[in-house]
Amino acid sequence: MSSAQRWAAPWDQDLRTGLEGVEIQVGFEVGRIDEAQHEGWSVLIQGPAHHISADELPQLTDACVTPWAAVRHLYIRITPHRVIGRRIHNL
Repeated sequence: MSSAQRWAAPWDQDLRTGLEGVEIQVGFEVGRIDEAQHEGWSVLIQGPAHHISADELPQLTDACVTPWAAVRHLYIRITPHRVIGRRIHNL
């Protein structure tokens, strides 16, 4: 099993409950700190997560969607139900 498959396995099992109508709620946070400017930002998205189907993968390629860390073979869509953002000043 590759490292990408090991990473994907828990997500894959969690999102494939086999129960119709069940949505797994997740949170995804991303942020950045600019140490030189002493400021930063953070965004949190919360909502249900779903697998991206094989039919949708070409759209991701066309949109230039790429993973941040290593190559991943599992794509997840989060339908945002809550989005929180903030700027951080004077760090």
